[in-house]
Amino acid sequence: MTLKNLILNSFPRYCENLISGKSVCFRPMVVMEEKSLLMVKDSQNKESIIKTLVNIVSSCFDDFNTEEYSISDLEHAFLLLRAKSLGEYEEFTITCPVTKERVHFNINILNNIILNKPTTNSTIKLNEKLILVMNKPTVNHILKYPEYNVNSESIYAFIASCIHQIHSEKTIINCKEKPEQEIIEFVQNLSTKQFKSIINYFDSLPYVEFLPEYKTSDGQTRTVSIRGIFAFIDFFFNHLTLEFFYRQNFQMNYFHNYSLTEINNMIPWERSVYVAQIQSHITDETNRANNTRELSF
Repeated sequence: MTLKNLILNSFPRYCENLISGKSVCFRPMVVMEEKSLLMVKDSQNKESIIKTLVNIVSSCFDDFNTEEYSISDLEHAFLLLRAKSLGEYEEFTITCPVTKERVHFNINILNNIILNKPTTNSTIKLNEKLILVMNKPTVNHILKYPEYNVNSESIYAFIASCIHQIHSEKTIINCKEKPEQEIIEFVQNLSTKQFKSIINYFDSLPYVEFLPEYKTSDGQTRTVSIRGIFAFIDFFFNHLTLEFFYRQNFQMNYFHNYSLTEINNMIPWERSVYVAQIQSHITDETNRANNTRELSF
C-alpha cells in the first residue's frame, strides 16, 4: 500500500442512501481532487468536467459503477461529497431576473436538498403500432454525450442510446443488436408529438434540485431553481477561483512551511481552517507592527 493510500484510508467514512435508494459509503475528497475540478470548471468543457467528476467520485466512493449509477445518483453523490469535503453551508449572490438587483441567499446542502422521485413509466406509446421501452440514463450516457440538451444535435444520439427495445405489431427489436446510426435516424424521423413524448419521459425521471427563496426590494419572495450537474458544479464550487486557490497554498507554504504534498492530501475544509488561522495571524502581526510604530512616535 502506498503512503498516499495510507493517508486516504485514514479519512472518515460516510454512508448515505442516494436518490435511487442505493446505499453508498465514501471518503471526503482531498485538495488535489478539488484543484482538478476547479481547473476543468474554468475550461467550460463539459466533457472534461464530467470525466474529471466521474474520476473523483470513482476514487472517493466504494464500488462506483458507471453502468449502475443514474445521472441523478451522480448529482446526489457530488452534493454529498461537496458537503462532507468543503462544508454543508454555502452563501450565494445572484442578480434577480425580475428586479435586476443583487440578492443574497444561503443553502445548507444536506438540509435543503430536494430529492424528487416521480413514478416513471419506462414504456412510451408512439402510436397504435409502435411502443418504445426505455432504459434509465446512467453515468455512461452522460460520459458519452455530455453536451446533450434539447437544442443540440447530440440529443438524438443520447435518446437513441437510452432506447432498450422498439415494439411493433410483428416484432420486438433489441436496439443493442442494431447499428447506432440506424437508431439515431429512427429518433430523427419521429413526429413532433412523438419526440415530445420522449422528452416527457426524461422529464419524469428522478432528479435533485434546490429551490432557495429570496426577497427583493418590491417585497416579493421569489425562488431560484438550481438543478443539473453543471449547475451544481457552478454554484457549489463558486467559492474558490484557481488564483485564490494558489494564493492560499502559497500562504500555507510560506508562513507555515507546509509542503505541497501535505496540502494536496488535506481535506479542503481542513485546509480552509489552517488558511483562516494564517490570515488571522497575519492580521494580528500587522496590527501589532502598526501599534509599535505609533508608540515609537
